[in-house]
Amino acid sequence: MDPLGFGLAFGVLVLLGLGTGAVTGLSPGLHVNNVAAVVLATKAAWVALVLGPLAATDPSSLGLLLSCYLLATAVSHGVFDFVPSVFFGAPTEETALSILPGHRMLLDGEGARAVALAARGCVLGAAISVALLLPLRWLLGDPVGLAEAFRPWAPVFLIGILVALLAAEACTRRRRLRRVGRAAWVQLLAGILGLAVLESPSGLDPNGALFPLFSGLFGMPTLVLALGTRPGEIPLQSTGALEPLSLPEAGHAVRGALAGAAVSWLPGLSGGAAATLAALGGRRKLAPPAFMVILGAVSTSTAVLSVSVLFMIGKARSGIAAAVRELLGGSGAWPDPLLPPASVLWLAVASVLAGALAAPLASRVARFLASRWSRVDSRLLSAATLAGLASLIGLATGLLGLAVAGLACAVGLVPVRAGVRRVHLMASLLVPVLAGYLVR
Repeated sequence: MDPLGFGLAFGVLVLLGLGTGAVTGLSPGLHVNNVAAVVLATKAAWVALVLGPLAATDPSSLGLLLSCYLLATAVSHGVFDFVPSVFFGAPTEETALSILPGHRMLLDGEGARAVALAARGCVLGAAISVALLLPLRWLLGDPVGLAEAFRPWAPVFLIGILVALLAAEACTRRRRLRRVGRAAWVQLLAGILGLAVLESPSGLDPNGALFPLFSGLFGMPTLVLALGTRPGEIPLQSTGALEPLSLPEAGHAVRGALAGAAVSWLPGLSGGAAATLAALGGRRKLAPPAFMVILGAVSTSTAVLSVSVLFMIGKARSGIAAAVRELLGGSGAWPDPLLPPASVLWLAVASVLAGALAAPLASRVARFLASRWSRVDSRLLSAATLAGLASLIGLATGLLGLAVAGLACAVGLVPVRAGVRRVHLMASLLVPVLAGYLVR
């Protein structure tokens, strides 16, 4: 293909992915896997309507260009996804843990800052993921070969995460055993709920079930509790620019990217598991701003590295990676441990470019919302948001999805009343994955 034509097509598709990710990220219930399915079903139309006019119809490059579009969409989605998570309490698997720190910052008048920090983490996570490509390739493939050696130990890894979360409760100074017991009870309830929703023939698609499940576990309880607070207005929201990047923030982004790398090559694990791993801590509890940076880095690093792993071990670990494999006509290959394939480099450029463009746009959207958020009574706003979220769940998943959300909301209130961390609710994802490993 003519280099100029390829470069032009690449730029257009990255921008198109940026816009597509903005739409899916700002629309609760939409997922990038839906976009991947549409692209695969309409591949011929892309040639006629988009690539043809750009003189980029070379079949050998068509799959790569569409793969870059999908990854740009995934990264952009991960950035914009924090806007409804913070302002509307509508989480996805990757942003579920941002509800509480994001809501705290919103009540402190820093809702826009919460989104901006997450967006900064997304950009840093994408860049750090690119830097991790070669080390991860050496670790998973030659010369270490961890991917094959670690597979039998995956259940132990998952159990270790759950136990480490309990141990984090034991690090508190008061009533350690009681807190651990309550946290274990939360994990048990959430795990049973996850098994019932994700592993049983309930009639809900597993990917579609995540929306009502995580909205009920994390978003709705926050809104329900807000209904019982004293009437009053949400504090005036700050819309100022972020301060320059600090060294601690960069360290938080590295932590999030490493968590994404740790799960990106394990089957069944994705952004939610990476966020849980990143949430593990000791005696020093992370402040909400730091946590938003970490979760932003988790979001994009998981997206980027799960696709890159396709070239390292030849296996797709996400819906986007599976679509990329089909578009490229195979798993791809990374034979030279010192030189990434051209496909990986183009995908890396697409991810970093999409993140860099999406971050300021998402921050601008957040500032727009924040400038108007304090004008509405907090209880009225919570009720309207709760009703809107329930309507979206009903439209997307029907009455069964509403029932799942209601049951999940009841479970999601348990850690709040028990006084333990809500991260234990992520057992709803980890336990079904663990069960899948154990029954194989």
